[in-house]
Amino acid sequence: MHRLGRFLIAVAVVAGLGGPWASAQVVEMIPNGSFDADLNGWTLDLGATVLEDATQARSKPRCVTAETTEPNRHGLLARRMTLVPGRLYEVEAWARATNNTKLVLWRSQGTERTMISAFENVKPRWQRCLATFSVDRPGEYTLEFIIASSHGAPFGKMWVDDVAMREYTTARFGEISGGLGYNDFPVVTSTQDGSLWAAWVSFRDNHDTLQVARGHLEGEDVKIDRTWQVEGGPMTYLLDPCLASDGTSVWLAYSSEREGNWEVYATRLSDQGPGTLLCLSRDPAVDLKPALTVLGDRVWAGWESNRDAGMRQIYLCTISGDEVGRAQRLSSGGSDNYAPTLAAVSPEDLWVVWHSFRDNNMDLFGRHWTAEGAGNEMRLTQASIIDREAKLVAHKGQFWMTWDTANPTGYHIGAAATKRVQIAQITPRGLQTPLGIEKTLLQERAEAGDFAFDSTGRLWVAAQTPRPKSGFVVSPLCYAGTVWTGELRMSTQKGLCRRPNLVMLKDRPVVIYQADTTPGSWATIEDSQNGLSGIYAAALNTTQVPSVSAMTLAPYLEPVEVFEAGTIRQARGEDLPGTSIDYDGRRLNLYFGDLHNHTDISICNRVGDQTQVQAYQSMRDIARHDFAACTDHGYNINAYLWNYLAKIARANNDPGRFLTFLAEEWTSSFEKYDDPKRPYGYYGHRNLILGDPYFPFWLNERDGKTPAEVWEILRKAKADFVHIPHQLADTGNVPTDWSFVDEKAQPVAEIFQTRGSYEYEGTPRQAKNSTPKGWFLQDAWAQGVVIGVIASPDHGGGMGKAAVYAPELSRKAILEAIRQRHTYGTTAAKIALDVRVQGRLMGEKLPASDGTPVRVEIHATCPGDIDRVDVCRSNVFVYTPQVQGKECNITYLDNQPPKGSCYYYVRVIQRDGEIAWSSPVWLGTNGPS
Repeated sequence: MHRLGRFLIAVAVVAGLGGPWASAQVVEMIPNGSFDADLNGWTLDLGATVLEDATQARSKPRCVTAETTEPNRHGLLARRMTLVPGRLYEVEAWARATNNTKLVLWRSQGTERTMISAFENVKPRWQRCLATFSVDRPGEYTLEFIIASSHGAPFGKMWVDDVAMREYTTARFGEISGGLGYNDFPVVTSTQDGSLWAAWVSFRDNHDTLQVARGHLEGEDVKIDRTWQVEGGPMTYLLDPCLASDGTSVWLAYSSEREGNWEVYATRLSDQGPGTLLCLSRDPAVDLKPALTVLGDRVWAGWESNRDAGMRQIYLCTISGDEVGRAQRLSSGGSDNYAPTLAAVSPEDLWVVWHSFRDNNMDLFGRHWTAEGAGNEMRLTQASIIDREAKLVAHKGQFWMTWDTANPTGYHIGAAATKRVQIAQITPRGLQTPLGIEKTLLQERAEAGDFAFDSTGRLWVAAQTPRPKSGFVVSPLCYAGTVWTGELRMSTQKGLCRRPNLVMLKDRPVVIYQADTTPGSWATIEDSQNGLSGIYAAALNTTQVPSVSAMTLAPYLEPVEVFEAGTIRQARGEDLPGTSIDYDGRRLNLYFGDLHNHTDISICNRVGDQTQVQAYQSMRDIARHDFAACTDHGYNINAYLWNYLAKIARANNDPGRFLTFLAEEWTSSFEKYDDPKRPYGYYGHRNLILGDPYFPFWLNERDGKTPAEVWEILRKAKADFVHIPHQLADTGNVPTDWSFVDEKAQPVAEIFQTRGSYEYEGTPRQAKNSTPKGWFLQDAWAQGVVIGVIASPDHGGGMGKAAVYAPELSRKAILEAIRQRHTYGTTAAKIALDVRVQGRLMGEKLPASDGTPVRVEIHATCPGDIDRVDVCRSNVFVYTPQVQGKECNITYLDNQPPKGSCYYYVRVIQRDGEIAWSSPVWLGTNGPS
């Protein structure tokens, strides 16, 4: 067995609304969770007490309560219990609180302590808090309820009652990837003879391979008969495998990068393995995300391409034998279109569906082919939120579709507060959805669904559901025509956000999924080599699922919640045209971007942040960035994930329109408080932005190296890079150590991000968890540090922009402009700011003033009305004119500049609170080198 099998558990069987799934064994593990009889087994500490008051308890007469009255405090309710691998544990507690304080659930064994779940903003009325987890090692564990936690949350009072914990028996699972490589992106189909065909990307010997397997169902297990390698070897880069079958023919398609060009390839599979490899796209543009549908000797293939002036469009071609037909564009111009899916019920009845950002939100679009010919492009969804990632299935002459709906909070466009899986049949009357779906887990928090029908007509669904600070688990359920069964928590194995694949074998639903052993962090790069990822198969038990009755459908009611990001993006000027300036005989263009954005690779918010592909779509379309980077934590990266981040950056680069960088966050968090010079820890967090999208290695900051040592390593590797500090004065993480300076390696700092501003203590929109004076950006300037300004969001996206003046949109030009500090930052609004001191652009260094007046010229164009403009000289605001309208041209003459060294920067504040900060211009200083 693959080593992953010794750590992880697969099929969990749980009682559902429609009756139990198979022969599940459920053990109630806490006999006195209402605290009414006694406290046997419970420990209370840190101010947590038992309250005997029937008016306060949920189950009369007792409950547990705790109150915090200052930050970073909590009460503790704990219980020791014996846990074993091979079980799924479900913890339930009821809580209510004042002041939106939070409840946090942990488990610990020895010195190892792992968060299970955090319940934020607990309300005054009783609410159910439910979490599931598993363990890797047997033994005694402590279950900890952190009550009224004010760690990063408001302090307040909390009541907890009716605590329960259940242990569920799990069934067998099987790994189909053979224990070789780091495996990802599984896809599956089947044929009428009962064969299963699977494909996946397997990272072996430091390069990609594409594996194909044929297998069958034998009792409870999927048995693999044979595997083939379709592609592999040094310099092989693969993405997006897909499979399609009409019951007899099986086709495989995928994306492969060769000599810098992403193309779509396809091949027919047989018992002898892959056939002739066909190139479908044949264009120097990026072609990826293929989809297939097959009917006998007719094959249709669709894919996404940026061949239209960098705009992503959907293309379709047919395959006949070994002949590839001419590609035709399906989507209309003027917007980006992504991720097609295809299905056909006859050679004259074909649907192609994709998602696109238009009219200020993302919806599903499609085209329908009938005997009368090709239909026009149709808008299939209308809700003012995000509809994406569709998958079509043809069933008995009907077209069915699943897709995701998502909605961020405010302008946190890199994450989603709500994620739902939708399922509907496409009919002439519009979309029709199974009755009662709104009461299932699919509508609670789920994404990346797949589905299939058995021979009786029951609808089987599998989707990803989150496990906080860990990953995603696969959750199947079934619709038997009028009733949904309860969820089958099929697996406690966690993984990345990958669509589980559901297929019928011998009329039995089989789920294929990815799972991994990725911990919260790897201590060293060597440790990351122990990271394992396998492809697993689990056959679902159908014996006690209700028989199907007539399928009951209802009109699909689109979500009615407000898409705040749509309104905010307009107010912040995301669609405003670009601008440029003349400087030193050159034309410099103003480019906006994001150089600090996390995805589901960063474990700390793995289930909140988006995938890399989704993140790039949000940055490209919602924020309309010119350049972008995904900067996941170095301690969460291994060789496969670094290779993957690089591939996704290259595949999402649209020349001249949307520039992507390979990057990571070097997250130095050595929280050792014994050094009086570093009372909050060592070095601080920095984003590493690389000019080479094929750069061969990453850095794990847990190895204890200093920033200077990191710069030396990168220079020896001849890297084109910048290292950008952020969270400069943050106490929630380690603030920036300003004793490490280097104008070329570390030319700019992130003055603002999602947490707030780090300009100075007391600044507008100051970050909540800030140090006292000494670590802010003004403090660094006062120490003589020469460093410019940008902003970027961090987790959640949207909040913060890096603005760069550069002659062209290329990696070399953007990095060089950042090193010149021809930059500024904004809180998010696209404020166009041109600041010059003595005629020189922001970021530059000039000779010292000889006492003659210093001229500061400011031109600003804003999407909102300007409240004021502040001119700051050496951390003192010396001029603050009140400004009317959205544009200003101001010249400030400092008639009494200090002799010697000083520096000037400008801050523009809109009436709505949006801010822009220029990089300073320094007079009379070379700064520390």
